[in-house]
Amino acid sequence: MKKLLLIATGGTIACRETENGLSPALDGAALLDFVPELRDFCTVDVRDLMQLDSTDLTAADRLAMARAVRDAQDRYDGFLLAHGTDTLSYTAALLFYLLADLTKPVVLTGSMLPMGAPGSDAPRNLLDTARVAADGRAGVTAVLGGKILAGDRVCKFDSHAVDAFVSAGAPPLGFVGADGKVRWDVPAAPPAASAPDAIDPHVLLVKLTPDLDPTFFAALHGYPKVIIEAFGAGGLPSRLEGAVRDLIASGTRVYITSQCPAGGVDLHRYAVGRRAEALGAVSLGSRTTEAALAAVQCGLV
Repeated sequence: MKKLLLIATGGTIACRETENGLSPALDGAALLDFVPELRDFCTVDVRDLMQLDSTDLTAADRLAMARAVRDAQDRYDGFLLAHGTDTLSYTAALLFYLLADLTKPVVLTGSMLPMGAPGSDAPRNLLDTARVAADGRAGVTAVLGGKILAGDRVCKFDSHAVDAFVSAGAPPLGFVGADGKVRWDVPAAPPAASAPDAIDPHVLLVKLTPDLDPTFFAALHGYPKVIIEAFGAGGLPSRLEGAVRDLIASGTRVYITSQCPAGGVDLHRYAVGRRAEALGAVSLGSRTTEAALAAVQCGLV
């Protein structure tokens, strides 16, 4: 029987109603009480790492999650991470890189309704997450609504629906059926030879809009790293070129990602993209916004 560790961090899955709205209140042991079926195929220990709405999580908190896994990697067969859904995609992407060399599964989950609420998706999500972790496939994934999503492809596309997550730019890795069986549709990738052990949170994401004032960039001069979330395949409007040139000259590293959830950046396709590359902007390829941010924070690009 597989031995797993549940790392509890708060989120809607752990919430209870208060006079100020929903707030995380349940610890990991309380979450497990709602899914006694786990005992049929695994044993689960708990580490209550934090109890936060995922909106409040910082890069330091996410690094603490990675370290919690590292600290326990020799004692467990796999890891479950209960997390709020609002920023689950950011955490999954960052852990995807920070734990890229891990030879054990790390599976994130959350819920759109609190554990114990009528019609909650929390029990199934937590149970499915344990099933995927017990299956033993290495890597960072997220399991929500029966879908197994690669850590760098997690996308929350709906703020209210129970089925709120999709795999951005690629099919899901697999599914967990209503019968509890885990099915993998995409072959496993081998663990990386190494992974970063530190992150730089000083990365600013700027969404390009049709009428963004060029003077905006002057306020960013000298900021370590800026990602511009551009239109389509990527590029810069001609009226912003001078401002971005000055930004890069100030010492700021500038990257380009796409606002499209699939397809990614191709700075060679259009003249606007080639102009951006000529200025020194770096393409972030087909990464999602969350994965692009994580890769830059980890110093991988």
